[in-house]
Amino acid sequence: MVKIRRAYEVLFLGLFLFFLIITDLRYLGGWPVSIFLEATPLVAVATALTTHTIYRNLVWGLVIIALTMVVGRVWCNWMCPFGILHHFFGWIGNTRTTKQAIEANRYRKIYAIKYYILTAMLVMASLWMIPTALNAPAKIAEVYGESEGGFSAALAAIPSGLARSAAESRVENATLQIGLLDPIALTVRSMTTSVLPTVHKATEGVYSEPREYWLGWIVGVIFVGLLLANWWIPRFFCRVLCPLGALLGVFSKFALWRIDRDPVRCTDCDLCLKSCEGASDPHKDLRKSECFVCLNCIEDCPHDALSFRFLPRRASEVTHPQVGRRSLLMAGVFGLLFYPMARLSGGVKKNFHKSVIRPPGSVAEEEFLKRCIKCDQCIRVCPTNVLQPSLFEGGVEALWTPIMVSKMGWCEYNCTLCSQVCPTGAIREISIEEKLGVGRFEAQGPIKVGTAFYNHGRCLPWAMDTHCVVCEEVCPTSPKAIFTRNVEITDRWGQTKTLKRPYIDPEKCIGCGICEHECPVKDDPAVYVTAIGETRSKERSLLLSMVAGDDTGTVVSANDRSAMGVEPREPSLLLSLVAGRDAGAVI
Repeated sequence: MVKIRRAYEVLFLGLFLFFLIITDLRYLGGWPVSIFLEATPLVAVATALTTHTIYRNLVWGLVIIALTMVVGRVWCNWMCPFGILHHFFGWIGNTRTTKQAIEANRYRKIYAIKYYILTAMLVMASLWMIPTALNAPAKIAEVYGESEGGFSAALAAIPSGLARSAAESRVENATLQIGLLDPIALTVRSMTTSVLPTVHKATEGVYSEPREYWLGWIVGVIFVGLLLANWWIPRFFCRVLCPLGALLGVFSKFALWRIDRDPVRCTDCDLCLKSCEGASDPHKDLRKSECFVCLNCIEDCPHDALSFRFLPRRASEVTHPQVGRRSLLMAGVFGLLFYPMARLSGGVKKNFHKSVIRPPGSVAEEEFLKRCIKCDQCIRVCPTNVLQPSLFEGGVEALWTPIMVSKMGWCEYNCTLCSQVCPTGAIREISIEEKLGVGRFEAQGPIKVGTAFYNHGRCLPWAMDTHCVVCEEVCPTSPKAIFTRNVEITDRWGQTKTLKRPYIDPEKCIGCGICEHECPVKDDPAVYVTAIGETRSKERSLLLSMVAGDDTGTVVSANDRSAMGVEPREPSLLLSLVAGRDAGAVI
């Protein structure tokens, strides 16, 4: 059986690495490259709490939960790529004698930490339940008041009122942080931003062009550190920190099959602990929530006292995780306090950072933080290296989420790959037509991720009387968002010359960042993109445009625009009521 398990480990690790490598413009095709992320039960459970939906293929996570309730935590030792890597690194660094290995694999109290981490993260994801409960009486009374009265109406008002209260409360009362320690998200993030670029540096065989990721070394150090920790405590991450393992540990108490010990044959030699992956104490009452179903104990037992049986006697098992109630309560309090402290520190709404430019197709920031698991799958597939893992630009909630850094690359005009691989809908799937605002999406216009601006003090034609039209040449929109005006100037030597000075049309600019990337002023480009003007959020609009077409000068009423399917934008910086921006007419 152990040989069969090892064959499965090789198979699933190989599949994971295969899908990771082909998450590339050259090979993507129709491969299910996000299947491991979509099969993670923790992602399915947490996003269901934050969004009240199970997005696309996340239903596979429910299949893994069902499997756990039948045979236990087989995911952790048979299918999880991060768990398999831990097993491999533990084997490489295993210099323990049999006696030392037995002692190292005994259960310790610190192994309960993962349950406290899971509790805190699930509380962060379900904070909307508190305002829902507080507002429920008023909403129930409101629904009852709208009805005709009577006992039956009162009963019907309860679920309707709760639903109404939940719908209002969930909008800004949840944050998704499970991606920080979810083993699949952590592995994809580490491979994308650190391991694969390092491998490419040595082999030049991973990318068509080298990739660089800002502060990727931090992700790499964490990843390698967790793997090397196996030499201190076997399966350190899996036993101590993994919130997914904790979730599966809770469901594994229902498992129909498990390891069973025959006390008559057992001689208390403790050899079954020698290779135990989960520190589940098979030598006495089995800790069901900790058992990885590695079956090593059955192989190591010299007296055949252990077997994998269907519905063995419950008296010989520890069904529930061993956690302290007070510690569990404190973990919940931490999760309860983290969200308001993080959100009220700014970075999401009033004081949003100008550099938090999300990929095209991203949902509004509040919803984005309820969906993004920080897997950086979008960063992996991006062909131009523009997507980078953020640090604290978007607040502590947004750690490792993707942002566009135009000095590193640009958003390719005809590319929507990031929306195709996102497993949770933080970046919703869009078509090229929708991104560019053509065809049936012409009325709503292109998706804007930000707006470009000029620093005239650094721009060559503006500040240094030097000819340069690079930004206009590379601008991909039609008509171009960057245009020039001819001006005559007298230089310091008294000679007259004609220069083309660039300007930005904010209604045409989509924030792709190619102008910033190609600007010859490399250290601090003279043209730069900020998040203002992005179409995913009305609160971040740059213009209130009520013009039907730039060339017609026709002012269209709000009712007519509504009939055209164009939603009005809220004002932020300019109120443009007429077409004719080239003439400088701003009212």
